[in-house]
Amino acid sequence: MSFWEARVKQIDDLTASLQSPDGLNPDTRAAALASARKLLDALESPAERIMRDMVMYPAILMAIRMGVQLGIFTGIRPEGTTLAKIAETSGADPIVINQVIRPLVATGYVLQDGQTFKPSALTTAMAGSTMQATARACFDVGNMCTAKAPEFFRKNNNQFPASINETPFQLAMGTQLPFFGWLGENPALAADFHSWMAWKEQATLKWTDWFDIQTRILDGFTDDGVLLVDVAGGAGQYLTQFRARFPHQQGRLVLQDLPQVVASMTGLPGAELQEYDFFNPQPIQGARVYFLHWVLHDWSDAHCRSILANIVAAMKPGYSRLIIHETILPESDCDLMSASMSVMMMALVAAFERSEGQWRELLSSVGLTAVTFFQPPGMGEGIIEAIKLVE
Repeated sequence: MSFWEARVKQIDDLTASLQSPDGLNPDTRAAALASARKLLDALESPAERIMRDMVMYPAILMAIRMGVQLGIFTGIRPEGTTLAKIAETSGADPIVINQVIRPLVATGYVLQDGQTFKPSALTTAMAGSTMQATARACFDVGNMCTAKAPEFFRKNNNQFPASINETPFQLAMGTQLPFFGWLGENPALAADFHSWMAWKEQATLKWTDWFDIQTRILDGFTDDGVLLVDVAGGAGQYLTQFRARFPHQQGRLVLQDLPQVVASMTGLPGAELQEYDFFNPQPIQGARVYFLHWVLHDWSDAHCRSILANIVAAMKPGYSRLIIHETILPESDCDLMSASMSVMMMALVAAFERSEGQWRELLSSVGLTAVTFFQPPGMGEGIIEAIKLVE
């Protein structure tokens, strides 16, 4: 056995021994993924890599989306399903099924056993309603916007979008509405989008599981005040996580969101609900924590300064903390997921994910200079803590 044949066998043995990534330490798993991708990069020639990115990926995305549309993922049975049966069930031309299923097999989304097809772990995942919603939202909107982005930037002399009403999204979807306004008029895709966001939230490491809340927040809190204000808190999942982590902690928890969001809620155990638009003055003064998650990455720096200024005006110097739970991009060698999400924010809402330097600049512009950054174990969104020092 040659040197490289022995190395290939080692890789095969390692792959076979890894039944699930769930038991791996997050940092070890992140390092292993990075090493595996470096190995793939080293093995592929530049021509092969370009072919994969430019020719194969678009076909794979289409095949996954068609797999949802044709019911391939939900129709394949453990005992095996023939191409003819998939075509019969879906009503599609067998040639179309064959064309779609080939890239699905090649990428592991479906297994092939002779003349039948069987479910893989990816098949099972894609059969779920949440992943099907994710495929529709990401392909029918996100993919269309990135496909139109070169044309958009060519027409505007390659300048950053001027507003949420002038982005690749409007060009791709043939609308003058901003993204969130358009979702309001397209309830089916809005439901898919919210389902995807809920799944992304579930898949993200909870901030309460790794951030030192005791030291950074609870120590020094005056028990008769407002402990945490979740600004634009949506369904209240972050306050629920907080209460589950500290069930006996004193202090008021307040969820703020737009009237229609608050009206849709039947209550939130252990918390108060308050109607609030973050472009207006913050009504709760001197809270220990003002919490923002997935808010600022939806807005330009100018809009963010307005949102932040309202919070800063309500903060008690030396006591209140602003906790921003969002992506903190590295200044170099950014991971593909974070870089891709930043591109999508630009294409959809004329915004972007921010690096540590960009966060510092933004926060400094509203008078917050005491800023500390915390990164989670492995991969995920970080915490930016800002303290108001003077009035």
